[in-house]
Amino acid sequence: MCRKLEDGGRRCNSDNAFGIHVRNLQAQKQYHAKQGNTDRVASITDEMEKLREKKAHLTADGGKIRAYSMELTENAQRVLNQLREDGYEPYVVGGSVRDALLGLDSKDVDIEVYKATPEEVVASLRKIGQVDEVGKSFGVLKIQIGGEDFDVSLPRKDSKVGDGHRGFTTELLPELSMYEATARRDFTINALMYDNQLGYIIDKHEGLEDLDKKQLRHISDAFDEDPLRVLRGVQMASRFDMELHPDTVVKAQTLQPQFQDLAKERVQTEFEKLYSKGKAPHKAFQLLKSTGWDANFSGLAEANDGKLGQNLQRTQALADDGTIPKSKYAYVLSANIASHLNDNDAKSFLSYTTIGDDAKNGAYNLSRLKLPENEEKATMRHWAKSLTRHNTIQDWVYLAKSRGETEKAERIQSTAQSLGLLDGPEPDLVKGEDLMALFPGRRPGPWMRVSLDEARAAQYADGFRTRESGLAWIKKNLV
Repeated sequence: MCRKLEDGGRRCNSDNAFGIHVRNLQAQKQYHAKQGNTDRVASITDEMEKLREKKAHLTADGGKIRAYSMELTENAQRVLNQLREDGYEPYVVGGSVRDALLGLDSKDVDIEVYKATPEEVVASLRKIGQVDEVGKSFGVLKIQIGGEDFDVSLPRKDSKVGDGHRGFTTELLPELSMYEATARRDFTINALMYDNQLGYIIDKHEGLEDLDKKQLRHISDAFDEDPLRVLRGVQMASRFDMELHPDTVVKAQTLQPQFQDLAKERVQTEFEKLYSKGKAPHKAFQLLKSTGWDANFSGLAEANDGKLGQNLQRTQALADDGTIPKSKYAYVLSANIASHLNDNDAKSFLSYTTIGDDAKNGAYNLSRLKLPENEEKATMRHWAKSLTRHNTIQDWVYLAKSRGETEKAERIQSTAQSLGLLDGPEPDLVKGEDLMALFPGRRPGPWMRVSLDEARAAQYADGFRTRESGLAWIKKNLV
């Protein structure tokens, strides 16, 4: 097997699928030649020639190939082999190829099929699994086999006819060259393809070189057709610790005004990837600044400075060492950013970058939390109770540490922990049903809320610490 990119993948030897296959055919050819089986020798010779022709085809249009052995599941191989058996040209494409070269796990395996119509691909895939044809008119099919889902696409050209990411017409072109088909993709590292029959990475746009250089470079002016690709580049730079190519930075700057055409849901999705998969969030915000895209979020351009960058780096470091749990990382990170903005700008930023009202409101409220006046027991208990259902004192501790307020955070954490308040307020010892039992002749009403508030204040001030003593307190003070 060829080594992964970071282990020196360029120095792969010839033991790829193509080399092994050719050597096996050569051995078979020699054997049948000795046996005098001329028909079989001719057949093998023809098969070898077809393999060599296909290899030459992969390097057409100035393309490059690199020997590689990509690990594919049995189901993925079944899809590829079935399509090839029916006479078509299937390749693994996109992010799964990129991730394999980076040594990363990838759940999704996307396949692109050449020399076939949608109807032919559907007929082929139905032999082995269930096919979803919802996206067929756009050249995208889905097949489920053995519990795995695969997106299978066909070469196409998109023509912009209106505003927004839906303002396109799609023309399916089975005979389109690999160079032309991959030119519609966003970045060169996402245009890499893999041929599992021959064991080659196919590179039509110098994506391998860009991967080596850890840079994101747009392929063509087709990049302009969807300005969301700028944000995709921003979150990918964070995920893979890459830089935008200077030409791509300039390209992004020209697209900055088109942000207003993007659907909020699409922007949220890219930020969700940044928060959940990013490894260098400070780099993402540096790129937002260099491309001018931080100006699309009210107040962010002014707040997007070195201090914010330091806080983002600190948040990531705290997540890496386990101080901030994985489940809280995106929440704390977005709250940290919002804490650098005024109230209106923070709400606007979170509405564009956070999915779900709970996450949005929780991050906003966390970014606005104020410390209690002192750290006495009653004050801390009232503070814990005052926090919204989205937040706890522990959440505030995470945020404070991410902002570099470590000493203060650890002091509050210690106090809250000793009082059992880190993960929520102290439970009320006296409840509404207790009041009704003690005062059976009274009807429910506002008096109950007032009485419970008074009882809670007494509880927090250590007027009573058990339910029994709480009931006695009520009989004495609220009769």
